[in-house]
Amino acid sequence: MSETPPRTFSARPQVILQTVGLAGLVFLAYWPLVRAGFIWDDFTWIVTNPWVHHWSGLEHIWGVIDTGAQYYPLVFTAFLLQYKLWGLHPLGYHLVSIALQAVNAILLWRILLRLGLKSAWIIAAIFAIHPVQVETVGWVMEQKNLLSALFYFAAVSAWLRFTKLGRAPGDNPMAGLRPTAHHRIAMRCSVRTAWYLLATLFYILALLAKTDACTLPAVLLLLAWWKRGRLQWQEILAVVPWFAAGVALATVTVYVEHHAAGASGAQFQFTMTQRALIAGRNLWFYPVKLLWPWPLLEIYPRWNVGNLGGWQWLYPIAALTVPAALLAWHRRLGRGPFVAIAFYGITISPVLGFISFEYQIYSFVADHFQYLACIGWIALAVEGGHRLLRWSTQIHREIVSTKRGRPARPLVTVATSGIVLVMLGTLTWHQSGVYSTLFRSARHEIGHVRLPIWSHVLKYYPNCPVALEKVGVYECEHGRPDSGMVLLLRALQITRGNFPALRPILQANIGDIYRLYFRDYAAAAGYYRLALRHDPLMLFAIARLTQCYEHLGQWPRAFATLQRGLGEFPHSVSLHLALANALAIRGDFQAAAFQYRLIVQAEPHNAKALYNLAVTLQKLGKTPAAL
Repeated sequence: MSETPPRTFSARPQVILQTVGLAGLVFLAYWPLVRAGFIWDDFTWIVTNPWVHHWSGLEHIWGVIDTGAQYYPLVFTAFLLQYKLWGLHPLGYHLVSIALQAVNAILLWRILLRLGLKSAWIIAAIFAIHPVQVETVGWVMEQKNLLSALFYFAAVSAWLRFTKLGRAPGDNPMAGLRPTAHHRIAMRCSVRTAWYLLATLFYILALLAKTDACTLPAVLLLLAWWKRGRLQWQEILAVVPWFAAGVALATVTVYVEHHAAGASGAQFQFTMTQRALIAGRNLWFYPVKLLWPWPLLEIYPRWNVGNLGGWQWLYPIAALTVPAALLAWHRRLGRGPFVAIAFYGITISPVLGFISFEYQIYSFVADHFQYLACIGWIALAVEGGHRLLRWSTQIHREIVSTKRGRPARPLVTVATSGIVLVMLGTLTWHQSGVYSTLFRSARHEIGHVRLPIWSHVLKYYPNCPVALEKVGVYECEHGRPDSGMVLLLRALQITRGNFPALRPILQANIGDIYRLYFRDYAAAAGYYRLALRHDPLMLFAIARLTQCYEHLGQWPRAFATLQRGLGEFPHSVSLHLALANALAIRGDFQAAAFQYRLIVQAEPHNAKALYNLAVTLQKLGKTPAAL
């Protein structure tokens, strides 16, 4: 009798077909993103961020916690690598995002398969191409979500092997093979320890991409309870270091949010009652968007905190009642429904509003917040639907396959899944087009403006101050400063009393229009002063106010403004550059050269500072040094 060959991955065309199918769905649904550009914070994270343009920036990226709006060194390192590959061409970044989404979907499918979910592939496919994921895949900055999820799923996969939870088909490709001496030595090693260390490494990398992954230890214990009905001490002890690492890096994130990103001040002083009401409403916003994903906006209207109360207490009450009821009935319903809802609640908890974060300036909710959390709702709906269809076999007879003696899926299941995926894929294709610079059908024109992503927001949220600001700036940049000024003034009026943190940004932008397009330096200086009155630490406003004073010939005020700014930010390159330029204009070339040298020491690749230093040295008669 011939020996049965081992079942390996390559010997399973069905697995290969399903893998290629998932990847193909992702690339097909998100393909309009290849025509998309950079939006919003993509510019500050990538385009104008000097630390991701040079290899020397790695030291700063990993060694300084306020590199950007967050301490996510893995993300900035990824941006640096991509910048070295294709510079500032958006296509490369978007292709990487789409590829990461495809890999994440495949990893999720394999995890769900190991956990025994019958509809694992459909769940992964819906997760992959649901329209609410377009914001994460289409916004380059949100590669932090995708990278964190990549290592999150890798950590879960390694953890399942460490704890021996579940088993996927074909897990042991060495079955049926006679081990060699090398394999015998390898098998003497502690395989479980290796899996644990690998899972820990992946978890740390997930945290370094985005610290929302700090909820993973709780999720792993939840999965263990789901599969076994109890927790083992070794599993609890194994995640203790993970909890410690998660708390440590989450603390860093909170610190950066409050001290660098600006998540502090009166606009973030919510009472615990208000935070509970905000969290309750947020909890129900996301499943509704999953069920009815239209319209999907970059910024949603912000809940009016002053009007929270009364009947809106139903949101947090229901959010507590539903999981409590599922837990109480878990013997009848099974542990799965409670685990799905608990996974959603645990994973979404960092962004519910109990801890202040900078994005709350604009809205309390965002599609990319539920990138991972939505898996709970999707799994609950798909698995629940699968079981309902299985229970209704009297109406829909199963088609039995003779291959390997296993029954095929009911025809109604295949048809329903296909219809759902086609609908979701179509919506995702359409929503991806909103990010495209060539998108037309959903554009909402204001005057002569054609700015897809923000015009789409204004179509459904006409009083969005951020969208008005972006469109106003776009108008000015394209030769229509009058209409741009109208939009910015309208946005400034809307922010009065509602969005105090946005007012200084708008005031500074209005100052830019007066300075750059109308050459009215007195009016520009007035708006810059208003911006600095609301936000004294706005670096670019300090530098531009100085320029206005220079044009007005008010040199004492210009130098006083710079001195105050350097007192707050002694290492600011932009302020040192403004001071050096002012000194050069005044004719103090010796002092200007000293300032330019300070800048070059901090940023050896700063071309503007190098050029200005060369010009200044030439003015001092030091031509060889200038050359």
